Amino acid sequence: MPVLGFGAVTLGREIGENESYALLDHAYELGLRIFDTAEAYGGGNSRAYRLKNLGVDDIREASAIMHSSEIILGKWMRSRGIGSQIEVHSKASGYYDPSGVRKALTHSLERLQTETVAGYYLHSPPAMLAEAVCAMADERQAGRVRRIGICNAGQEALAIAHKTAPLDLCQHIYNLAQPDPGRQLIPWCHANGIQFVAYSPLGAGFLTGKYGLRGELSPKGTRFDVVPGHRDVYFRPECFAALERLTAVAAETGLPAYHLALSWVMRRSDLAVVLVGATRPQHLDNAVAALHSPVQEQVLAGLDAFEIAHG
Repeated sequence: MPVLGFGAVTLGREIGENESYALLDHAYELGLRIFDTAEAYGGGNSRAYRLKNLGVDDIREASAIMHSSEIILGKWMRSRGIGSQIEVHSKASGYYDPSGVRKALTHSLERLQTETVAGYYLHSPPAMLAEAVCAMADERQAGRVRRIGICNAGQEALAIAHKTAPLDLCQHIYNLAQPDPGRQLIPWCHANGIQFVAYSPLGAGFLTGKYGLRGELSPKGTRFDVVPGHRDVYFRPECFAALERLTAVAAETGLPAYHLALSWVMRRSDLAVVLVGATRPQHLDNAVAALHSPVQEQVLAGLDAFEIAHG
């Protein structure tokens, strides 16, 4: 079974600082030891995103602080004195030239109040891929990062990067509504010694049905409200079809849809880590329960059949 990690994207964005501390404490108490963040995760960052991409300047976040996820995570680690007991991963999300990568890492380390991070990613594969990967490899050699990787990259980009400097990590979306990485990308990473880190096992809440079976709901303060770009990822016919099938199987079995969706992801032995986001402690409890109480294979195989039929 993969290891559970905490996706810290909500800190200072959907939830405030005090709620964030309580949630981080709960994650640690449950045994989670991998905490994933990025320089782009922040209440202020999301507001800037909407202004730039949608021309909308309003307040939907818990705070307007830029990079709030790293800042809150760093303050929490320092206040609890547990920096040596957990793994922190972060990402360069803006300028990908070598000097930009180095500066981004320096600023992230300052916000996280640490001298090194366990994992460091390019948030997406840039045009200057080889140069950016070499810059990260240099930081690995210098000891400021222990492992390097790329998020949201296809197999071709990963192969180019891996040939330039051996990668340790690949982070990519993977869930029942976005199953494509399971066909080739995950097996390729496993075969090449790259640990695959899956994020959004519930599709940022899409697979819980909170947005409706046809996207007719848009609860205030949810991720699709704060970062509307998520709608473009999931509000598509094949994703709604996956949600309908998941809902039907949940009704047939009496199991919650979230438990089915989480178990469908976590059953893969070629995943190293599954990152779960949360705004409430119960969300983390649900993920731990799914990890330790897996669904029968014949039930999950029914969801597999749906994936193949609609792939």
